[in-house]
Amino acid sequence: MFRRLTQALRKLTRRIPGAGGDVPSARETLFPPPQLPEDRPRPKPAARRAAARASRPTRYFDLHDDFRHPARRELSDPVGPDGRKSDSVWLYTSGTPVAPPRGRLEVTPDPEGAPLDFSLAGAGLTPIVHARAATVFRELAPDDVQLLPVDVEGTREPYFVLVATRLVPCIDDPACAEASRYTADEVPAERVGHYRTVRGLRIDARRAAGVRVLRTWGWPVSLIVSEGIKEALEHAGVSGLRFAEVTEPPRPSRRRKARRKSRR
Repeated sequence: MFRRLTQALRKLTRRIPGAGGDVPSARETLFPPPQLPEDRPRPKPAARRAAARASRPTRYFDLHDDFRHPARRELSDPVGPDGRKSDSVWLYTSGTPVAPPRGRLEVTPDPEGAPLDFSLAGAGLTPIVHARAATVFRELAPDDVQLLPVDVEGTREPYFVLVATRLVPCIDDPACAEASRYTADEVPAERVGHYRTVRGLRIDARRAAGVRVLRTWGWPVSLIVSEGIKEALEHAGVSGLRFAEVTEPPRPSRRRKARRKSRR
């Protein structure tokens, strides 16, 4: 009986495919060894995980000045060296590049003194930024902005007019709380399709992909920055900032917890 079992095991060993001394025994074939920890599938490299994270849409924020800050100062519209204002208060906020002025621009603070690191000046809401904020925009979004030196009356601190030079048609009308456009019966042909009203602004991040600082086409009053710019400004300690997200953040999964019936 034992001899027959031995012969059967030998025949089974010969039938197993392999080469040389690497042929597994019948016992190893019938009862494979357990998988060791080092044999388990390794997790994806960090580069692949980072690529997966980078594929998600960029978050964007509407950048305003913090009008509630106790040290905030009202700034006038920028004027040229001759003291004259531009023909349009929207020159620096239209979302297009501007010709550098001849000589330095100047703004007047009220009350006197150094303004915050970020302010919106005058009727045109022109962004005026301190050098520490200008450094962030210059390094992270050099293709999206112009920085024009400006003198702030009463201080020698370096300030700049921040001009966003990218005008992107990215407003997501259905996602906004309200978005109404001008029609041909209301405005000249060149303004048809522009926005009359926008409340609860939301943009389509896919249309703005790759742009870090922009103005929204048809509603250029909004200065939009990417999440990376926001984080860099906050990390640099720039004062006078106020952000409102204009892209929906990823919604966490909601798991309903089983409600336990109270025992009476």
